[in-house]
Amino acid sequence: MSIQVCAPALVIRRCCSEDVHAMLPLMRQLRYPTTPSVLKERLSMLEGHDQLCSLVAEVDGVVIGTIFLKQHQTHDMVKPVTRITAMVVDEKHRGNGIGKRLLLEAESWGRQRCSSQMFVSVAGDNNLTSKSFYEYSGFTCAGYRLSKDL
Repeated sequence: MSIQVCAPALVIRRCCSEDVHAMLPLMRQLRYPTTPSVLKERLSMLEGHDQLCSLVAEVDGVVIGTIFLKQHQTHDMVKPVTRITAMVVDEKHRGNGIGKRLLLEAESWGRQRCSSQMFVSVAGDNNLTSKSFYEYSGFTCAGYRLSKDL
């Protein structure tokens, strides 16, 4: 008699507007104030957009992480770059490699679109864990981010 153990299945896929209710708790963990209708509108905007992407990580059909990407190119760039505009893994699932898998899929998305680099901005005193995660994942820290409200 053999015992079969079923490990949870991790799936990384494109996000869609129907994921809105699964995404709301993740947005709150990012301290991103939003409503279901606003988030649904923004997720709908991403669907089919060539330079914007949102991926979700789900385990056994439950969304537990997401990453948002934007590709852009300016006049002084030979190739475009991909920016991570947001990334979060549900706090109950952190430390299990979910973030790393999201990053790998994001890198693949960027490479498929000929991006030469991926970058992310990490700001604030409470983001040392995020900064360490990105550095551990191969990112290098260079310079400071400056911004101005318009």
